Amino acid sequence: MTLEEQAYLYRHGIYEKRFAKRFYRILTDNINQLAKDLENGLEPSQIDSKPLQLMYERMYLDLMITEGTLIWNSQVSPITGTKVKDIFDTVAEDLAPNDTAEMVPFWTNLMKGFLNTYIAKRIVEVGNTTIRKFNESVERFRNDGMTDKEISRVIKADRRARELRANTIARTESTTAMNKSQVLALQSSKMKWEKSWNAIKDDRTRDAHFLTSPKEWIDISDNFIIGGFPMAYPGDSTQGSPVGQIINCRCMLRFRYAGERYGFRPKR
Repeated sequence: MTLEEQAYLYRHGIYEKRFAKRFYRILTDNINQLAKDLENGLEPSQIDSKPLQLMYERMYLDLMITEGTLIWNSQVSPITGTKVKDIFDTVAEDLAPNDTAEMVPFWTNLMKGFLNTYIAKRIVEVGNTTIRKFNESVERFRNDGMTDKEISRVIKADRRARELRANTIARTESTTAMNKSQVLALQSSKMKWEKSWNAIKDDRTRDAHFLTSPKEWIDISDNFIIGGFPMAYPGDSTQGSPVGQIINCRCMLRFRYAGERYGFRPKR
């Protein structure tokens, strides 16, 4: 494993642990809300999505600043960019400030746009999964002859299930946020960049990711084809890639200046 991969996984692990605790608290509150409805004879079908929305915003905005600054300092050192993938990448390229002191608030606004467009879907998916899993447990326990109050106590007491799910969400979202943040930051540089998909190759790596080649470089705005699906970066679910290609992924991107393969370096 390279030093770059080790540094990426180290940061990934820090983010994962930090945000898993917060996702756990939100999941616990959601379960308590559904359990209360069950005990009161109501259909457990709604949860308050606002805390989850705020959690996603906090996580992605924090990582946008951290990872954006890191990739900027290591790859750019203040300049400017060209090609585009979606509306926010276009904005990143066309409206980027020339003063690097303005970059962090600019990146924050870019990530807010990304969150408003894409992450809203994730919030709905996480909430719906919580409700579905809760009701599946209710049905299973009812079939075992348990009362609703007994079921409520058992589900609320199952801390391990919530911990595992919180860890999975935090791990998956850390990958998405880290890679998207780096792409947005480099696109705001107004320089031409290329990227390669770099899988962390161990016994946990899925086959479609294991088979990717870090020697395949494409324009920063183009898509990789991973398992038959277009993905702009690890964790990208915005173009129809299924959960099986995203959940628990730890892959990373590598970047290079577009002319580097020919020996060209950007003018500083």
